[in-house]
Amino acid sequence: MSNSTTKINLESYINSLLWEKRIVLFISKAKYVHFINETDDFFKNNSCENEARNLKYIRIVGDEINKYVMPDRYINKYGIWLIGYDGQDKSHSTDISLLKEIYNIIDKMPVRKREITEQNKICN
Repeated sequence: MSNSTTKINLESYINSLLWEKRIVLFISKAKYVHFINETDDFFKNNSCENEARNLKYIRIVGDEINKYVMPDRYINKYGIWLIGYDGQDKSHSTDISLLKEIYNIIDKMPVRKREITEQNKICN
């Protein structure tokens, strides 16, 4: 009987969401409590806007990083990444500044412009 647990391959997980979800990847050390709380609050308080933009929040904090096989581009890096439908990094910040601009960034994307015209979802 083995004590080892299977690690989640983050690259495979991201690839499983291609063309279905835009991803906000959040990687932080546990000691950055304010950063963690602000990011969590953003996703809690803006669920309608996030859902309208097909955002999937992947949160990796502290020792949770040990549950993942990390792609090279994220090893020893921290912050917030916006990953597009195509699996490519669209933006990154090491603070909450990306969250303040994320809707503007997404809404300028060609696929999002088409989604806006086809979508009936209105958020308050």
